[in-house]
Amino acid sequence: MKLTKKYCIPELTEEQFEKLDHTAVLRSPDSPGGYVVTFRLRAPERDWLAVQGDWMFSDIHHSSTFQSARIWPHEWRKGLFPHTLLGLRESPDALKDGRKGAEIDVTQFDFDWDVLNLGMYEMDKDPKTGIFRCTIPLPTGIYNYQFITEIPEGNPLRMKTVSDPATESRWNDQGELHAKCQIAVPKGAGKCSEMRSRICSEIAEDISLQIPDPDGERGSVVCFTYPTDHAFGVGEEQRAMVYLPAGYNDKHTKPYPVIYLSHGGGGNALSWMTEGAIPSIMNNLIHAKLIEPMVVVTMSNEVFQWENQARTIPNITNCLIPAVERSFHVARTRERRYFAGFSAGGFLAYEIYEAKPELFSCVGIWSGGCRFEMKLSDPELKNTEVHVGAGRYDDAYFSFGAPLENALYNAGLPFTSYTPLGGHQWNVWRKLFIDFVTRVVSGRDKGN
Repeated sequence: MKLTKKYCIPELTEEQFEKLDHTAVLRSPDSPGGYVVTFRLRAPERDWLAVQGDWMFSDIHHSSTFQSARIWPHEWRKGLFPHTLLGLRESPDALKDGRKGAEIDVTQFDFDWDVLNLGMYEMDKDPKTGIFRCTIPLPTGIYNYQFITEIPEGNPLRMKTVSDPATESRWNDQGELHAKCQIAVPKGAGKCSEMRSRICSEIAEDISLQIPDPDGERGSVVCFTYPTDHAFGVGEEQRAMVYLPAGYNDKHTKPYPVIYLSHGGGGNALSWMTEGAIPSIMNNLIHAKLIEPMVVVTMSNEVFQWENQARTIPNITNCLIPAVERSFHVARTRERRYFAGFSAGGFLAYEIYEAKPELFSCVGIWSGGCRFEMKLSDPELKNTEVHVGAGRYDDAYFSFGAPLENALYNAGLPFTSYTPLGGHQWNVWRKLFIDFVTRVVSGRDKGN
C-alpha cells in the first residue's frame, strides 16, 4: 500500500514539514482522528523501505477468528476497532492442545501471506537527504510498528526489520535493540468520546488511559536482577522489570499491592513495559484515583521453557517473589498479591492458579487456559478470584477461555470474564489488564 494524499499540518510550514528527519505525531484537520503520524528514517544507502504496524481495523459485521474487514488507517471511521489477524488459514492442532515450546515450528504452519502484509505502507525516499517518509492518519491509540528493509522472496515470515531511532531506547532484556517500536496518538479534539465512568467496560475501553499524560505524575521503571536456581540451567541471575508508582516510598505506612505479570511467547520482561504500556496505564489509573498506588513486576519466562512447570513456577514462587519482597516495600500476603499473563503466559497463569492458590488472591488468565487435564479440587481455590479474558475473535478464547469458564462455573469457583473486541493482540491485552486491575484487583482489595 502506498499513500499519496498530502495532509494539512497547521503547526508547520510546508518547508518545515519537508525538513523533518524524525518520526512525529502532528495535528491535522484532514485526519478523521485529528492527528497524523509522519514516519521518517534516514537511510541513504537503501532503495526501498516500508513501515508496518498493528493498525488494521474491522467492524463487528466482518470479524471472526480468521476474518476482518481489513480497513486501513487512511480508511478509518468511527465505530471501528483494531483487529490484527494472525495470518493462519486455520488453527493448527499444535496450538489447540496448548503446547508452547521449541517443538512447535511456526514456519510449517499454513499462513496467508496477504494477511501478513496488511498494515504495510511503502515509504517515499527524498533523493537529496536520503530520508524515507510516510504520513499516516491514525486515530487515538497506541501502535507498535517496525521499519521493513527487505522481504526475501516475497515471504513476510522472513522479512528484515530495523528500529526507529526516535524510539530506540526500547531494549530487550539481552541489551539488544527491539525492532518493534511504539507511537502514541493522543485524543483528538472532539473526535473521540472520553469515558471516565466507574463501569468496568467503559474504563477498559477508554483508550486515553493507555496514552502518556504529559501533565500527570509519572512513576518509574527499574531493571531488577534477582538470583535464580542454578539447577534450572539458565545461569545464576535473571532480570525483571519493576514499575514503581510516583512517590514510591520504602517507608510507606502500608506495603504496596503488587501485580506479577507474564508476557507471551517470544516476549520478555520488557514486553509489558513497552508494547503493554504499563507505565502509562498505571500512571493514568492512579492519577484518576481509579486504583491505589501499586507496584507491577514483569519477568522473562520463555528462557525456562513454558511447558516445564518444574522451572517456570518455582522460579516465580521461590526466586522472584522472595527477591522482590526483600528489595521493595510490597505486600507479602496473598490478599494484596496478584498474578496475570496472556497467551503462553496465560497457560502459566492457570498453572500457578492450580498449583499455588495460596499465593495470589486474584489471577488473570488471558488468551490461554489449561494445557492438560483440569484439577480444580483444591479447597484453597475458592479464595482466589479468576479473571478470564481474550479478544472476542481470539481462537484461544474458544479453545481455552470458554472451557475454563465452564469448568470454573461447574466447580463453583469465583471468576469474572471480559472479552473486548479484537483478536490475539496487544490492543486487547492492555484492555484486559485495565479491567483486571480496576474491577477485580481494586474491587477485591476494597472488600478486604
